[in-house]
Amino acid sequence: MSEARRQSIRTLEAYLDWEAQQPIRYELVDGQVYAMVGGTSEHDTICNNLRGELRERMRGKPCRVQGPDLKVKAGTDVRYPDALIDCGPRVPGALFAQEPVAVFEVLSKSTAWIDQTLKLRGYDATPTIRYYVLISQDEQRALFYTRDRDGRLATRDAALLEGADAAIELPGFDLILPFAALYEGIEFVADRPAAD
Repeated sequence: MSEARRQSIRTLEAYLDWEAQQPIRYELVDGQVYAMVGGTSEHDTICNNLRGELRERMRGKPCRVQGPDLKVKAGTDVRYPDALIDCGPRVPGALFAQEPVAVFEVLSKSTAWIDQTLKLRGYDATPTIRYYVLISQDEQRALFYTRDRDGRLATRDAALLEGADAAIELPGFDLILPFAALYEGIEFVADRPAAD
């Protein structure tokens, strides 16, 4: 989640220097910085479940799970995704993912539009990113983008996954993330017993 701050920054180097002086993280979008602010307990639970499941399923594989503190270059912007898979070399002290191949964002009401438009555009402009996954925090639903033959994360080819039995599959990694694991500990409004 992010919040705008009136601070115009012209270069990546200026942003990195400026952010290093700040007490919190900021994303860089179209030359403006946006503070990374807290989210709901549901958002936090799903993010932790997601990273835990990814780490378990990626154990022993050459790529590694990162997030939410590692930056990703998304076109000309700089983002902090909720989770990502990085297949680049491990570089001590790196601030950026070296070769992000899958990026995951957990949607909130305040960021859903940004995640589905501006971030999609930036991640589409980053050719190493083969998968972009948007996970709802309000219902068991995910939108899954795969880079197509034209090299795009095209909306027309996005898969909508829904329901308790659904799962996110990343074929290049032989990786399946069942919704039951991602949403463990989440109680949806429809699941709550009716009040008398």
